[in-house]
Amino acid sequence: MEDYQFELHRVGYHFVHEKGVNIDRINGSNDYLFLYLKSNVNILTEEGEKQTTEPAFILYEKNFHQKYYDSKGPFINDWMHFDRQDAKSFFEKLDIPVNKLMVIRNSKDISSMLQDIRLESMQQGKYHKEILDSKIKVMFYKFSDIYHEEIRFSDKLNRYRRDFNEVRNRIYTFRPDHMVCNVGEIAASLNLSTSYFQHIYKQLFGVSVMSDIIKSRIEYACHLLSSNSDSITEIAFRCGYENKEHFTRQFKAVTGYTPRQYREKI
Repeated sequence: MEDYQFELHRVGYHFVHEKGVNIDRINGSNDYLFLYLKSNVNILTEEGEKQTTEPAFILYEKNFHQKYYDSKGPFINDWMHFDRQDAKSFFEKLDIPVNKLMVIRNSKDISSMLQDIRLESMQQGKYHKEILDSKIKVMFYKFSDIYHEEIRFSDKLNRYRRDFNEVRNRIYTFRPDHMVCNVGEIAASLNLSTSYFQHIYKQLFGVSVMSDIIKSRIEYACHLLSSNSDSITEIAFRCGYENKEHFTRQFKAVTGYTPRQYREKI
């Protein structure tokens, strides 16, 4: 089976139209157009003309009528014109709809990837085309995952996704000077009760927040045990444990080894 590549034609990141925008390409642009609409516009979709009320994405297929306008301005968007020989089957496989508005609240990663693609488009090199192809492919894989994960949840839960993703990233970016271990403080920082925070966290990620905190601590402990000769008591303290026994019990529950056995094994 032939492995087709993406052909990038042009790309823009956080492009600002100070006086608004008025695009009306009746026959499309003879390629695919991926738009991240950061400002509200009136836009034509396969379901008719719609007015956006929050940031949204649309993937226009080749030769579809591209029409979106906003007379007030400023209008801001990310955009990418591209082609791929098997584009239709590629997007069907990823179950990404074409010519349809898609609202995802966890959009930061996609916008960052478009920025990265734009930066790469200005580079040169022996494997430049292969690098661009890989970056575009990964972006659409990521978009598909985020889009389908979000439509599984209610609007109420999706409102929390960005903040909760940031919390989870902080938990797994474990540093001794920035330990995330007090669930009550985390909940308070989001203006939520502790019990409601724990409930939302479990619904979004399928695990409890304490399970993630413990896993993060133990991962950091594994790193310390394999990279220096500090005592197990000192490592336990650095990972947020007040006593060695509690640390040893949780370490074994997660890894199957005591800290000493793990160090000897490594």
